[in-house]
Amino acid sequence: MERFDFNFPPYEFLTTPERNLLQNAVNISFFEDETVILEADQSVDYLYTIIKGLVREVNLANEIVGLYHPRDSFEPRALVQGHSANRLIVQEEALVYTIPKKTITELIQSNPQFGAYFYANVAEKLSSMVKNSKVNEFESLFTARVCDAYRGNTVWLDGNDSVLHAAGVMKQAQSKSIILRHEGRFGLFTESAFRDVIIAGAKTSDPVWQWSPVDLITIDIDDYIFNALLRMTQFKIQRVVVTENSLPIGTLEQIDILAYFSNHTHLVAQRIERAQSIDELIGISEQMVQSIRILHNNGVRAPQLAQLMQVLNTNLFEKTWRLIAPPELYNKSCLIVMGSEGRGEQILKTDQDNALILDDSADLEMARIACESFSQVLSELGYPLCKGQIMVNNPMWRKTLSEFKTSITQWCYEPDGTALLNLAIFIDAKEVAGDFKLLETAKEHLHKIFNNNAGMMSRFAQTIELFDSHSSGFFSQLLNRDTTELMDIKKMGIFPVVHGIRALSLQTRITETNTFERINRLALADVLDKTLAEDLSEAFTFMMGLRLKAGLSSLTLKPDELINNQVDTLALATLERDLLKEALQVVKRFKSTIRQHFHLGNL
Repeated sequence: MERFDFNFPPYEFLTTPERNLLQNAVNISFFEDETVILEADQSVDYLYTIIKGLVREVNLANEIVGLYHPRDSFEPRALVQGHSANRLIVQEEALVYTIPKKTITELIQSNPQFGAYFYANVAEKLSSMVKNSKVNEFESLFTARVCDAYRGNTVWLDGNDSVLHAAGVMKQAQSKSIILRHEGRFGLFTESAFRDVIIAGAKTSDPVWQWSPVDLITIDIDDYIFNALLRMTQFKIQRVVVTENSLPIGTLEQIDILAYFSNHTHLVAQRIERAQSIDELIGISEQMVQSIRILHNNGVRAPQLAQLMQVLNTNLFEKTWRLIAPPELYNKSCLIVMGSEGRGEQILKTDQDNALILDDSADLEMARIACESFSQVLSELGYPLCKGQIMVNNPMWRKTLSEFKTSITQWCYEPDGTALLNLAIFIDAKEVAGDFKLLETAKEHLHKIFNNNAGMMSRFAQTIELFDSHSSGFFSQLLNRDTTELMDIKKMGIFPVVHGIRALSLQTRITETNTFERINRLALADVLDKTLAEDLSEAFTFMMGLRLKAGLSSLTLKPDELINNQVDTLALATLERDLLKEALQVVKRFKSTIRQHFHLGNL
């Protein structure tokens, strides 16, 4: 009879001879409540894996920094370092496997996958969760590259060839597009261009370059098919130009990749574009959540889902506003989304976060009527009204450009809690419809105020501590039997990362709103340590995934209730719980970096 359970990571990676080695060396120990298994700085001779019970990890400041449940292991890194950094104390009487250091060392040397589970850096450990998951046929389609779908049968012409000649070549080749060369530049001539030729009454003898756009939407041949689909959706086009070494080599058509996507997200965007009524949009919106569920169940990661939903939501909001707002209002306003929607990190429909910046000459009464209708329609589309009233139907978030500049100035110079939160969500604003220059001008005003103002930057960054009292006592709360095993993943991990990166980006004048893009830019500018940046990206991805998983579960159990950010830690698999601990440690490290960077201890 086996005395060791090998049915969980990393022990499931062991071969039969390796399992026999461990089986012959392992012992089982019993510890009573409050027994100290390891003291800080104590020599570590065993790897401990819990069979039954609960063990808490306490740092030198006597803070509980971790809880270990059945199937959790501790302290693998301490085996290499030679001592434990923290104390390990039995919370509830524990039955524990004890595996000698010599045995663990032999297993690591013979089985790199086993060793990597314990000793990989945080980014590698978090990303391995996706890499080691079962990859089915559907998921592989989202990791396929453009070169896998690119057919290489593109037709080429000289820009001086006639439109009539182009038509003949396209008919013969049964092609819907042609790439042309003209005076050192490249253009794209499509079958839809013939419509423009006829409407304009042009001659078929005209050179084809006159009817070919040169501002090409491109995708690299080694990029992902998913990104090609994303660009088609974003720019409402049927094809993208494929490049290799930055030079066009052909086109990738919608028809080439539509078969890859059984949920037809691109077709959803086309339906939005063709919609002529609000009722049509309601039906389309209902399909979007189902698309998320299908994609998530088949392995698409949260950041990619968020990107896709940002594009679809943008199309949906723009179409809704266009149907509601009279043309004179549409052209004299800029509809914006803020917060997670502006950052492109909103996947499920939570509450509305939007605003309207009006040209100073716009009709304010017309705007009021349209905005009240817009907020109500979004509610009917499944986007709940915002409890904080951050919506265009609230006069505070429906102002002329001059009034918005005044509000921004007040938020900066009178930074109470509400003002700082308003400032934070506005910094993440992204244009959706109308005159985009209005938002650009408002943000320029914001950057001028913050320029080289260290005190103001520190006050803004201080908001990272907003939920600190909640997070510092989280593990202690789990030990209180009067509380549940629920964790607010947004307050604990997502918000500190988002706001800390937002503050650094504001100081560095980075214009991107997406947190991942901001992290990359900050790392390239040497503002953020590259290792920390990599760890942050993976930790943030993991926490987004947990939040999405909890949200989808909540929708299934309570479809009529608002989605919250509560993650049931007891429902997590052992690997998920281990990775959550790693992710929260990255967040803690990052918060320390932010405190030092902005001298928050001096405030």
